Amino acid sequence: METLDAPIYEIKQESDWYKTEKKRREDINKFFDEFEATYGIKNGFSFYHSEYFGVRAGTEAYDFFKDEVVKNPTKAGFYAFKKRSKYFTDIRSMLKKIEEANPFKGHDVFGRNNITASQWVGDRWFFGVRDEKRVEGEEAVAIDFKDYLKIILEKLD
Repeated sequence: METLDAPIYEIKQESDWYKTEKKRREDINKFFDEFEATYGIKNGFSFYHSEYFGVRAGTEAYDFFKDEVVKNPTKAGFYAFKKRSKYFTDIRSMLKKIEEANPFKGHDVFGRNNITASQWVGDRWFFGVRDEKRVEGEEAVAIDFKDYLKIILEKLD
């Protein structure tokens, strides 16, 4: 496990942002469980949102869905599902169950382009930032780097 660089902030567990993101993570896990139960595929499926999803080249998902995806992949080897695919509507309805989250909330709290990385350690959510002076939101609290490392070490045991 890699660690974040100081300065580090923890998102308060009672904040709406934390609750929304935790629910979203749980919804994503449920989606992949349902996807595996429905199609028998564990690896290779990716999604950006409920209207844009597909498979990665060279995976079991690609082998299963190769006739249902576009012919030309992106540079990263991603094949999007065709809108007319017989699976598109079913997969889209499964993806719509995932709670929406504001992808820019981190910029609101920590400042635009101020986040270096984020990390979940158990149920705790941490962010590394470049400049502490730009942190504005009440959802985050500064955490001492040594305390953060203790949390990491406890998780590794």
